[in-house]
Amino acid sequence: MTLLDELGADRPYPGEEKALDLYGRLVGTWDVVDRSRRPDGEWVTGTVVWTFGWVLAGRAVQDVMWFTTPGPDGYPLRTTGSTMRLYDPAADHWHIVWFSPQGWTKTLTGRPGDDGDIRQEGRLDDGTIVRWLFTELTESSFRWLGYISTDGGETWDLEQEMLARRRPD
Repeated sequence: MTLLDELGADRPYPGEEKALDLYGRLVGTWDVVDRSRRPDGEWVTGTVVWTFGWVLAGRAVQDVMWFTTPGPDGYPLRTTGSTMRLYDPAADHWHIVWFSPQGWTKTLTGRPGDDGDIRQEGRLDDGTIVRWLFTELTESSFRWLGYISTDGGETWDLEQEMLARRRPD
């Protein structure tokens, strides 16, 4: 058996399907238009291939993202990242860790939001609050919004927006 054979699962953990469906409904591959704000305030548009799958005996959902944006020399720049989402039945929420090979890591908590949305919140090392939302979820599409707050949640600034369409099986 390989690491990937042991890591992957083909379905949610039996008996916990309802709670696990919060992220389980995202399992599959999505094509995404990504709009993100650079530190200088300029908005940049690129694409993402975002793949979600069951892992850890079906108790977690992990994703891998491949971002493609215009590079400084005009050629496409590709970066990647991954998120692990582990359901905690005792706390009835999800532990979320996003990480990338560049050394960026963000830890959040995930819960159901309003109207079937998914709400994820956490803090950066400098205390900045982050809020990531999956909204407008359907079988074939969703909108993802990434916000930050530097004033304790009084105001929120949109940092990233992704519009996703599910790839056919």
